[in-house]
Amino acid sequence: MDTILKAENIWKTYGSSSVKVNALNGIDLSFAKGRFYSVIGRSGSGKSTLLYVLSGLEKPTRGNVFFEGKDLSEYPDGQMAVFRRRHMGFVFQQYNLMEEYNVLENICMPLKLDQRKPDSGFLHTVLETLGLSDKQKKYAPELSGGEQQRVAIARSILSKPKIIFADEPTGNLDKKTALETLELLIGSAKKFGQTLIIVTHDLEVARMSEAVITLEDGRVVK
Repeated sequence: MDTILKAENIWKTYGSSSVKVNALNGIDLSFAKGRFYSVIGRSGSGKSTLLYVLSGLEKPTRGNVFFEGKDLSEYPDGQMAVFRRRHMGFVFQQYNLMEEYNVLENICMPLKLDQRKPDSGFLHTVLETLGLSDKQKKYAPELSGGEQQRVAIARSILSKPKIIFADEPTGNLDKKTALETLELLIGSAKKFGQTLIIVTHDLEVARMSEAVITLEDGRVVK
């Protein structure tokens, strides 16, 4: 197995010294390049916390996360932000689109922040793949929820990240739109060789993945 991401003895504790809550309890996981993983579990089981720690959005209280063998804890916050922009993509339940920018500008924003220009051929492919070619000049309020989430997916893959993290990416969509959007996300990740990690409470989503990680009280139980 060609490992891209590895978590070793990850603990995440919140609260003060008098009242502590362990959101993650000694988690060990490995993720292979190009595979699709789902993380499931009840509300409060630590799913989103795990995603934030794996992606470097939050630092573990104890333990280490390695991305292609590099310990993420060695990066200062500023460098970590740049590293995420260049190597990771994110799709959240809230689309997080900027209403003052059109679809094309939203999709290209991470590259713009990194002072890079998009690969025009790849941009065309992404827009075609996600059915957004005719919506480039539209603004977020003019789009449906499914269309906004497709813009978020396009934004997450345009910088050619090696891994995509998605936290309940279809939670705000109706069942039909959710399935269509999910199939586009999975298909895009496969097409571009990206590892995909989705946090979900939807067992149908989990059944579509190649590996299922089940959390309970901050521990991997399956």
